[in-house]
Amino acid sequence: MKKVSIRTRITLWYTIVLMIFLALGVAGSYNAMYDILLEQHRTGMQRGAHNLARMIAKSENPNQLSTYEKKVPPRDVYFAFFNNQDEVKTGQYENWMLKLPKDLEQIRTIEHNDLYWFIYDYPVNKDGKQIGWVRTTIDTTSTFQALTAMREQGILSIIPCLLLAALGGFLITRWALKPIKNIAKAAKEIGAGDLSKRIKLDAAKDEIGELLTEFNHMADNLQNVIEREKQFSADASHEMRTPIAVIITNAEYAIESQNLATCTQTLALIINKSRHMQQMLSQLMILARGNEQAQAMEIETLDISSVITDIAEERSPKAEEKQITIHVESESDIIVNGDLMLLSRMITNLIDNGVQYGKEGGYINIDLYKEGKHAVILVVDNGIGIAASDLPFIFDRFYRADKSRSQSGSGLGLSFVDFIIKLHKGHITVDSHLGKGTCFRIELPLA
Repeated sequence: MKKVSIRTRITLWYTIVLMIFLALGVAGSYNAMYDILLEQHRTGMQRGAHNLARMIAKSENPNQLSTYEKKVPPRDVYFAFFNNQDEVKTGQYENWMLKLPKDLEQIRTIEHNDLYWFIYDYPVNKDGKQIGWVRTTIDTTSTFQALTAMREQGILSIIPCLLLAALGGFLITRWALKPIKNIAKAAKEIGAGDLSKRIKLDAAKDEIGELLTEFNHMADNLQNVIEREKQFSADASHEMRTPIAVIITNAEYAIESQNLATCTQTLALIINKSRHMQQMLSQLMILARGNEQAQAMEIETLDISSVITDIAEERSPKAEEKQITIHVESESDIIVNGDLMLLSRMITNLIDNGVQYGKEGGYINIDLYKEGKHAVILVVDNGIGIAASDLPFIFDRFYRADKSRSQSGSGLGLSFVDFIIKLHKGHITVDSHLGKGTCFRIELPLA
């Protein structure tokens, strides 16, 4: 069974509701006009009967028509005067009107020869005694015919009104739901692989406008997620190629070697490369998550000076291999809100970067202090420095200022540092001179 579109359903509902209201309107108008016109007939007939009864009561000879024939009710109104024995004495009437039973002070509707009549009987009193009664009869056929014609015209007028309303409702609904159709079209194109497809927004700020905005926002997020996944796959493939090749080569060499010392050295190299790959994959995963990582952070109140001091002590043995000293100078009670694991990685990467590119017998000085509403961390070394032409790119993923060092690093360290700082709503800058050293300045909001 073919599904009925929303546009058609809305048009049908709108038309049905309008038809009900129009029908109620026609019925209400008909009933109101019916009551007004017939009430006029009733009131006029009663008034005429009352006046006629008074004139007869005042007349010296009630049986004589000439006394009040000039004051009879208007045309189409008939009357007759009956005595107490229900014998007609005078009047203007048709014979069938005299055959109807008496029913004093009650208005009746009678159909006779396809005509509609109102009948009203009223007593005639003189000197406190009833001397008879009068019957007035009025032809209401023309009124009923007019009411019937009005009802039919009202019913017939509903049809063109409904047709026009249905057409107008269909066109309005089509215009109003056009953005929904555009969403469906865009969703199909996105599903087919065109992640750049977006829906053009107009100035309207209604519910449809909000829906379009949210759809485009969702499409942006989807594109970002997929692009991050593609970037992760490309990065992982690119960066894993060399370590895996080294591991395979050394593993094959260890299998073929008969020397235990050589095998031990080779296995140590394999372990080192494996750990390097593990760290790189962990950083790649965090970078690939992007904004999702921000939502997954475990924020806590941290004494950043204690964190830096602990990491400096932890990384000192590695620095001592190159006779590099790590010195921390910090103000007390510097508290920030952050993820302990991520901030620890940030400090670790900066220290490792200083060790990796530091000079034999050099130093890494870390200063921590408050400046306004921020905690400022300075990481200063006297290593080989960075060329001015490379400074704009050092936070790019996999960028290495010195290509000859490609074997000793993944190129993720500083980009990972920058990513973590941005997650914490901080800021990092670098000042470096080739051959003299580098200074990283990090600003993090205070708690």
